Amino acid sequence: MLQLKNKKKVYFYIFIFILISTITNNKLTENINKIFLIGKINVKTDSIEAKKSILLTTNYIMKQNIFKLDKKILVDKINKLNFLENIKIQKKFPSSIYIKAKQTKFVATTFIDQKKYFVGYNGKFIPVKKFMKNQTLPIIFGKFFINDFINLKKTLNLLEIDDNEIFKYYSHKNNRWDLYFKNNILIKLPEKNYIIALKIYRQFATNNKIKPNTVLDLRISNRLIVKSE
Repeated sequence: MLQLKNKKKVYFYIFIFILISTITNNKLTENINKIFLIGKINVKTDSIEAKKSILLTTNYIMKQNIFKLDKKILVDKINKLNFLENIKIQKKFPSSIYIKAKQTKFVATTFIDQKKYFVGYNGKFIPVKKFMKNQTLPIIFGKFFINDFINLKKTLNLLEIDDNEIFKYYSHKNNRWDLYFKNNILIKLPEKNYIIALKIYRQFATNNKIKPNTVLDLRISNRLIVKSE
């Protein structure tokens, strides 16, 4: 009888030990998990408004487990802001996130459905917002694919043609571009191989002084027709 009582005591103490151990372990696990909950988001960018927009967009990750954070999903959400580029995200353990981004360069303006947009060097149409400073930018008329325009800009820069002197671009339905310069010089580019056409223009401009009110027609392959008005 005495042995039975002793056994029951042993079982009781074992049960109490297991119970306390379980509670302690659960508490320890809970405390460890709290250490890895995101508590700080650091943003480095080149404008106050960009920083505010990023913080507002990423606020949902606060108190999430840093190990479970999907950086790709976070980048995609920030990318929806449109006016940013070069977005980089870094986890700083145990509980901080570092975000670095740059405001894209605005290279032109255009109108879509009577609404004004900036054309970003990141290849996006950016709705004009109050915090975006007014800039003297060329305007684009006609429908166009934004990547086609960015490629044209890159070509002008590569050939060292001063695109700061261009105040207007016109995109024709056949994907042909007209470039309007501030001194009333108009360049008519061909539908295809405009790089060759621009090289012909550059060589001509290097060897000749182009007068105001001149049309340089490069629509015919490997030919330059000069018309003075």
